[in-house]
Amino acid sequence: MMDRKTWTRRSTGRILTLAGVAGLSTSAFLASAGVALAHANLEKADPPAGAVETLPEQLVLTFSGALDRGSGARLLDVRGVPVDGVSGEFDPADRTRIVLTVPPVAPGLYTVAWVAVSAEDGHEMLGFYGLVVGGAFPLSSDSGPVTSSMPADLSVQLSPATDVGGATQWSVTTSGATADTVARVILSFVPPVSGIGTVQVTCKADAVTGIPGASFPVTMAGDWQVEAIIRRTGVSDDARVRFAWTAVLPLGV
Repeated sequence: MMDRKTWTRRSTGRILTLAGVAGLSTSAFLASAGVALAHANLEKADPPAGAVETLPEQLVLTFSGALDRGSGARLLDVRGVPVDGVSGEFDPADRTRIVLTVPPVAPGLYTVAWVAVSAEDGHEMLGFYGLVVGGAFPLSSDSGPVTSSMPADLSVQLSPATDVGGATQWSVTTSGATADTVARVILSFVPPVSGIGTVQVTCKADAVTGIPGASFPVTMAGDWQVEAIIRRTGVSDDARVRFAWTAVLPLGV
């Protein structure tokens, strides 16, 4: 059984790792050599991303494979600052799980940022997800819908709107010569804080309008980069359209 350890910030300030680990070893793998990478992806979070009335004492992150030293997680506030008093450990009965113990926190917007190092081959994965706690006011933006006309045969409009639960709903409207060939839309989100990874969400068509959309709670203020990756039938290359979107704190926060 692994003794519980406190967590400490790495010198890069990127993530929390188990105390006593000097750092992460980064292994280079060449695809041409035919080496298979064992990615430890986040499979389940409890509580999951989105709205929650209160944060429980423990947050449990479950990954797709066993984790090695150097894996960890931290809780960030709406400005991207680590929340004090958070500690963590591997689940002694299941090395695929990280358990974060958190102090009582005020209603607000929080982000769980994690790093998972595969115990099979040392491959590192980064990611994050947002929690809207206690009916906190959502982040807003003055930008409204944003439109790009690149590539020339496809115009893409990204329209964010906040729902009653505090999550941001993202709709992607396409027009132009190849709009009828759009088969799949993926949105990639890069947060204002560097070094915590990128999250991709596959859009689903609205049952009424048919417009592709996805729910992604924005819980960190600042400048986000959002990329729409669009696959079209009969077109060999994906269209990649990038947008800048600034999340603004409510007045008085």
